[in-house]
Amino acid sequence: MKHTYLQANLVSPTRINVLLFTSINLPNSPTFFLEKDDEKRVKLSIHRHISNNSISIYELDMKEPFEYGHVYVLLLEGFVRFNLEVSEATKFPDFDEQFYYDGDDLGAIYSKEETSFNVWAPLSSKVILKIEEKDGFKTYRLRRTDKGVYRITLKGDYLNARYHYLVTNSGVEAESNDPWGKGVSFNSEYSAVVDINEIKKMKHVPLTSEMPSKNNAVIYETCIRDFTEDKNADIVNKGKYLGMIEEGRKTLKGNPAGLDYLKYLGITHVQILPVHDFFGNDDRDNSLSYNWGYNPISYFALEGSYSSKPEDPMNRLIEFKQMVDGLHKANIRVNMDVVYNHMYEYMYTSFEKVVPNYFFRRRTNGLNSNASGCGNDFATEKRMARKVVIDSLKYFTDIFDIDGYRFDLMGLMDIDTVNQGYEECKKIKKDVIFYGEGWNMGIELPFEKKACSDNADKLPNIGFFNDLFRDTLRGGNFRDTITQPGFIGGNFSNKDVVNYVIRGSSIDIPYNHRFKDFSQSLNYVECHDNNTLYDKLTFSNPDDDIETILKRVRFANKLVLFSFGMPFIHMGQEIGLSKQGLDNTYNVLKVNNMNWKLVDERWEMVGNLKRNISARKFLNKHFQVFTRREVLDNIYTQYWDNDIIVFYSDKKGLLGKGVNKIAVLINPNTTVKTVELDDYYSLFVDENQKPVIIKNGIVSPLSIMVLYILEDSKNESLR
Repeated sequence: MKHTYLQANLVSPTRINVLLFTSINLPNSPTFFLEKDDEKRVKLSIHRHISNNSISIYELDMKEPFEYGHVYVLLLEGFVRFNLEVSEATKFPDFDEQFYYDGDDLGAIYSKEETSFNVWAPLSSKVILKIEEKDGFKTYRLRRTDKGVYRITLKGDYLNARYHYLVTNSGVEAESNDPWGKGVSFNSEYSAVVDINEIKKMKHVPLTSEMPSKNNAVIYETCIRDFTEDKNADIVNKGKYLGMIEEGRKTLKGNPAGLDYLKYLGITHVQILPVHDFFGNDDRDNSLSYNWGYNPISYFALEGSYSSKPEDPMNRLIEFKQMVDGLHKANIRVNMDVVYNHMYEYMYTSFEKVVPNYFFRRRTNGLNSNASGCGNDFATEKRMARKVVIDSLKYFTDIFDIDGYRFDLMGLMDIDTVNQGYEECKKIKKDVIFYGEGWNMGIELPFEKKACSDNADKLPNIGFFNDLFRDTLRGGNFRDTITQPGFIGGNFSNKDVVNYVIRGSSIDIPYNHRFKDFSQSLNYVECHDNNTLYDKLTFSNPDDDIETILKRVRFANKLVLFSFGMPFIHMGQEIGLSKQGLDNTYNVLKVNNMNWKLVDERWEMVGNLKRNISARKFLNKHFQVFTRREVLDNIYTQYWDNDIIVFYSDKKGLLGKGVNKIAVLINPNTTVKTVELDDYYSLFVDENQKPVIIKNGIVSPLSIMVLYILEDSKNESLR
């Protein structure tokens, strides 16, 4: 067979294309046979033949349609037998309809008496379970059932047993983890049997306050490892799930650290960077490796490096649930950062091994779509890929009591998956929130199907990171624009755009509205990506001293909190944390850590954020404006001394009980400004202090004032 190459692909239920490169002379009309399961041999007819030198292409017709679940071998006299490649069948028009499985039993379903294993593998001709038993690994053949699901039930107690599937597709066997597996061993070497009922027995800890609207949310982004790892706090379980919920932890100067720090700030939601099992951290010892986790290898199993006993598959589930419960006990909701748009090195994933050519989006040239920048975009528009995402979301909402989801590169996902995922999770938790990065990326998924911010009207319950808010206030965000200042850096040329973004990008001045209402606008000036705000300001305002830069940081934090939409604060943003000027630090050791020593040094800034979160909650309680129409009709702005922005609301019925009017004064200058008010106002100072009555608003440099008038004009405290 030297100088010979053969390949046979199924291209329709009754058509096979053969590519043959050989130096051997062939007859004008060679005879091809198709053999099914080493038994039935059928002659194929040649529909068309194209030949060029030593290369021949044959289009062959089958007498009977292809049947899934069987081994097909092509035979040509004088040549070796070769397997029929059937993965193109996933592109057949009726494939999704024929094999969509809506059951809830995929994966390993454990009880002490028996465990059932169920895997969706419609292309496969054979699936074998390789599982760990007392005297080593044993193998068992699964039976094929409806919709291409293979099943087996083993008697006995298999808790924590490691297992693989040996899946045969197109005559080739691949060894794989379980795509729907809830447990894994060290570094995801194997799937592992876990007891989900044991987690269900850990009753959900009730929150002490309701979330009547997502506008009430104040989101704080952090990473489990970064938040707990720094040596300048006495957190014991550093870098671990349990480190997030240790009570009574302190900084070197005795200020609250860890969980108590989050409680002190008064945030409503903590958003944790990815905890789906990912590549990049070593479960055994991660002291020499670091990764944010945006390269997932499972959508159901949890990351082991955050577990105190990663060798125990059940332990990471238990400790993750304990973490969620501990945060709920502190009345802090938990949002998961999820990466459903791509997986790490798709060819090695369980999804590709079990069902080749299905779960990952391809270009028209056959190459893997790379719009994510990771080479492996997940095809959420396909029904079983969508089921993976929705099953994962439901699993974490139901079993672990997760409160919300931040979708990485959500614009690469399809609208139906995101909307259906929200509706399914809302059935489990009525106040669940969904939001994500709505960038319009790639061309493989048609624009009208993308869950991007340009299609926000098709995703009315979903929030979007408002990059216009970020870029207007912060200034240039990327390497080629990082030196360009924004509004907080003294650039007042775009004040109309500032007016637009602080009203949730939901008005029509100076642009058409971006969102149907401001609750879709997630307002931020810093996140884990790119430079920190402090570092950005050192580039855009190089003549400022440190104190001025920190004033600008405080001012930016206030703008985030006092604009219409969901405020989003990145860990350390409140103290002007630096990443040494670096932007993409996804795998850099230590540089992303919370600096608890700096917390001590800038404790006044922490208190400033706490007071402003309190003021935000005051506005949430009394500034009851929700829809775009209400913003248009009742929130108006004016400019004082050209660059002071004042916005008012005096619509009775929209404001909370006892309040007649609210005014917010924004001073972006480095000098004091005085605003002449139309009435006597109460100045909101702190939730535990009596307001100060003023007639003129003397606004400090780079600051914001929150004012209000009581309905009875007595201007008494609202406490």
